[in-house]
Amino acid sequence: MDRKLLITLLAYTALIGGIYLIYVILGPFLQAIGWAVVVAIATYPLYRKLAARLKGRDWLAATLMTAGVFVLLVVPVSIVLALLVQDVVEAERLISRAIKGGGNTDFATVLQHPYVAPWVERATEWAAMADINLTAAAGKAAQTTLGWLLGSFGTVLKNLFVFLFQLFLVVVALFFVYRDGVRAESALWAVVPMSHATKSRVRETSRSVVAAVVSGVLVTAAVQALLAGLAYWVSGLPSVVLLGALTFIAAFIPVVGTALIWLPAGLYLLLTGEPVFGIGLLIWGAIVISGVDSVLRPWLISGGTGLPLSLMMLGALGGLLAFGFSGLIIGPLTLALLLVLFEVQRSSDSGGQRQQES
Repeated sequence: MDRKLLITLLAYTALIGGIYLIYVILGPFLQAIGWAVVVAIATYPLYRKLAARLKGRDWLAATLMTAGVFVLLVVPVSIVLALLVQDVVEAERLISRAIKGGGNTDFATVLQHPYVAPWVERATEWAAMADINLTAAAGKAAQTTLGWLLGSFGTVLKNLFVFLFQLFLVVVALFFVYRDGVRAESALWAVVPMSHATKSRVRETSRSVVAAVVSGVLVTAAVQALLAGLAYWVSGLPSVVLLGALTFIAAFIPVVGTALIWLPAGLYLLLTGEPVFGIGLLIWGAIVISGVDSVLRPWLISGGTGLPLSLMMLGALGGLLAFGFSGLIIGPLTLALLLVLFEVQRSSDSGGQRQQES
């Protein structure tokens, strides 16, 4: 074998081995570092202004910004998570009582409502024609749902402590990202085998997508969840924090969005003898909660990301399902970067073809 080829192969093998070792060492912290980078990109204009006021004392600006993020982000999220655990427990109890026919409202009361009963009778008749016992099937499905909730609660509780630990790591990593992020970014891009123009385009696309997702997608979903939670609380619905969390998740689903939560909640109030609160929740959901999605999200994403809003939402939802909460960033960012690289390659091919023709 040629000596030069052997040395090249050994160098690449050592590089791949080194990258793998770095991944093994930093693997437990990669998610925290990633979210620290996301928060830093979204808040970097504030950090830059603060560093300028402090006359270039980066360590002090990084300390103050990290403390501000901790107070404004970590503390409220921790409180909401603690309330969410309580609501999951309460929801499990309510569902258990409803299935067994106890409590203030059970499933049988809803099914016997004058508006619901005719539809239930028709569905029962259609099911009987197909030799299906609808009552038994519904009861089995309810029991299965309850069992799933009970089984998931332990996982949710375990993941809660993991999430709080990850938040702590994010805050620690955020200080170093603020202080050393620019130098690390310059060193990273220096070794990327791309032309300067392509590097600039990819860098700007990455920054704009991350900022758009954080400001346009996450902030809008949080505002919708907050407005919906207020309506749930005023309406007297149980497990307000849990319903708000479900509304936050539903906000990422294109077309239907938060209506997946507030619409059934409003109908539930109507069927359980609360017409004023039920109609009020439906109106509030249709005008205010859904209106925020139509007004606030496009306004916050107005900076331009190279992606249509619908495609960005699909990327966020697909990423959420594939990678968990981190997928909210990974999904849209992956789509945007692939589109940028496709456009760069297409422009390059077109340029080469025009050169050959001339």
